[in-house]
Amino acid sequence: MIVTMLACGVIYAQDISGRWSGVADTTDEGSTKRQEQQSFEVKVVDGKLTAVSLGKDGKPGAVVQIQQDGAKFNLYRFLDFEGGEHLRWKLELKDGKLVGTFSALHDSPKKWVYDRIGAMVMTKQ
Repeated sequence: MIVTMLACGVIYAQDISGRWSGVADTTDEGSTKRQEQQSFEVKVVDGKLTAVSLGKDGKPGAVVQIQQDGAKFNLYRFLDFEGGEHLRWKLELKDGKLVGTFSALHDSPKKWVYDRIGAMVMTKQ
């Protein structure tokens, strides 16, 4: 049974491996709407999922923490920029796409008045 569970995890990991991109349609608490391009690359290294953000030029950037629960994936990144910002992608693999939400939460409410969240669909490149 344990071998079957591990095999299922590897199958899901293989399905998510690759470069993904999409646009998050976010709205902040002040009702400001934005379209935010998001891209990252996921790999399996030593049997574990790893992820990095991708820049506009397609080059790998910062490491993104990734957690898997079946077909669901949580990705996290912390930006230490002007008080800090936590980025989170809550996604599920459905029909070959990653579907879910992107959110950005700020640690310095005096600097950044509004957090933002929005739906997104990512496709494999």
